Amino acid sequence: MAFLAHSQDGNNSLTVLWGKRMALLQVKGLTKYYGSDRVFEDLSFEIQPGEKLGLIGRNGCGKTTLIHILTGTEDYDRGEIHWAQNHTFGYLPQILDFNENVTVYQELRSIFSDLDRLQDQLNDLQRQMDQVGISESRLRELVEQHHALTEKSAAAGGYQVEGRIQGVLRGLGFPQERWHDSVAVLSGGERTRLGLARLLLKTYDLLFLDEPTNYLDIEAVEWLEEFLATYRGAVLLVSHDRYFLDKVVQGFLEMEFGRIKRYRGNYSEYRAQKEAEYQSMLRAYEKQEKEISRLEKFVRESRATEKSKRKAHSIEKRLLHMDRVEKPLKDDKTLRFKFESGPSGSRNVLECIRLSKRFGDKVILNQAHLKVEAGEKIGLIGPNGVGKTTLLKMIMGLEMPDSGEIRLGYEIRPGYFSQLDNDMMEGTPFSQIMAAADLTNTEARTILGRFLFSGDNVFKNVADLSGGERRRLGLIKLMLSGANFLILDEPTNHLDLASIEVVERALAETDNTVLVVSHDCYFLQKVVDRYVALVDGQLLPFADYEAYVAWKKSRAEMKDESSEKPKTQTQIYRENTKEFQRQLRRKQRELADTESEIEKTERRRAELYQLLNDPAVHNDYQQSAALSAEFAEVEARLETLYHQWEILQEELAAMG
Repeated sequence: MAFLAHSQDGNNSLTVLWGKRMALLQVKGLTKYYGSDRVFEDLSFEIQPGEKLGLIGRNGCGKTTLIHILTGTEDYDRGEIHWAQNHTFGYLPQILDFNENVTVYQELRSIFSDLDRLQDQLNDLQRQMDQVGISESRLRELVEQHHALTEKSAAAGGYQVEGRIQGVLRGLGFPQERWHDSVAVLSGGERTRLGLARLLLKTYDLLFLDEPTNYLDIEAVEWLEEFLATYRGAVLLVSHDRYFLDKVVQGFLEMEFGRIKRYRGNYSEYRAQKEAEYQSMLRAYEKQEKEISRLEKFVRESRATEKSKRKAHSIEKRLLHMDRVEKPLKDDKTLRFKFESGPSGSRNVLECIRLSKRFGDKVILNQAHLKVEAGEKIGLIGPNGVGKTTLLKMIMGLEMPDSGEIRLGYEIRPGYFSQLDNDMMEGTPFSQIMAAADLTNTEARTILGRFLFSGDNVFKNVADLSGGERRRLGLIKLMLSGANFLILDEPTNHLDLASIEVVERALAETDNTVLVVSHDCYFLQKVVDRYVALVDGQLLPFADYEAYVAWKKSRAEMKDESSEKPKTQTQIYRENTKEFQRQLRRKQRELADTESEIEKTERRRAELYQLLNDPAVHNDYQQSAALSAEFAEVEARLETLYHQWEILQEELAAMG
């Protein structure tokens, strides 16, 4: 695999070809400054073909900046970036460029314009072949052209385009009735999902994904997990969703203190490795410090004899040339807070009785019931757009139901953490906190410091705060509200992993009643003790998330069974003829053989992938080259088998 290398020092850049290497991307000594402020320094790492890695670190550590540099949208100060020659990468930018005059479906179909032109050529050839009086030699020529183009279309995935587009649209939460909506009418979140759909429909060697689960509900996140787990290319993923990370990635690149470090395994394993590594380094440092103290004490207390002087001098020289173990760094800048228990109120915290709400033709709630008791922690779940936020607003009195009743218990004080920040767009963090509670200047500064607002940041205009800073400010206001019924809408949005874990722990430990909307399954499993799903206007209780998933699966199967069309008399007759049954059995055998061959070939691909990632193999050029060639052959064979399997499936479906 030839490599194209880009090195940069100041304003000088250089492009050279490198020899054969296994890595898809290599980064060496990458350094970035904004003015005199260091973002990161001397970053070195590599990404192998097909590898799935998580890029993690605190907000502001430079993760997005690194991705911008790797994708060529931002400069860097020093270092080298080596890409495999003829590489392709995909990245979802923050500003999305769409043709506003087309539909959602047309926007995605435009990706395959080359295949559409190929199909137009096939249709033209077919028309020519169908002409009356065509000569035999001309027909033979047209048939050969048609066959060659058909093979070209099949190799490029022409038969799979329709299914792929529909699968991605459904998976990312676009119902079929929205496929022909104009792109111009999409909301910001829908445009982001359409951009993600456009990205996933293409095939890249490396996919950069920066918080891809934003604007996705739980169902869409689950679909994306499965899609990325089987994605053939490599993936570098920035996400704060730990459950999602566990499902998709094989290891992590952690950015901390301006450096980068690699860890293997899922998120839980990464945390264990990191803590074990820190403790080991701390023990080594403390052991050396103890020895240094002992030696320095001997030097100070040595007697004035010639022998003791010589020994003290020897020890001083030893101390001078000793390789000092550096004290391991630990990032202690973490949110520190908890929700104090509010006043004790009645046992019945909330009752929603025959609650109904609709917007035009869309039914949000239809005679729905919900009861919440003191101390309960409930996760409110359901697809995007079903009305979860509307329900929270109705409980808070910010939205009125069409009919029904909402009762809050005696001495119940609800506190609302909104998904939106419109209520915090004025003033500064300091003025917001001073207005939220009776505090002295010192107390307000102390609380802001516990939420990582320091120095002049406490006097920044709220409109200039980052998304994470606004979320932290909202948490302070909720903490100071004295509420004993905490209502939170997507509280983990824009927070880094360390901050999410603090919020998670604070909610899990509070005695207050909690009602929370979140698409973060890991977070919900740590915080809530039961779930309520908003489905078809009803509020359905579930003991745990697994029960909800099982119910959804069962419901989908029942819907599929009820939608099956009754067989016609012709179909029944055909199924009972001997010739039809013989053909059916032959196709079924071919399908079973193809599936067996696919399974065998996939196992070999997995074996080759493991070998190609073995450091011992990297050092053996001949073995590495041979394995790479076999890997390419296996990939090509799998493509053929997948296509063969799809054709057999279509033929069997046509046979009923």
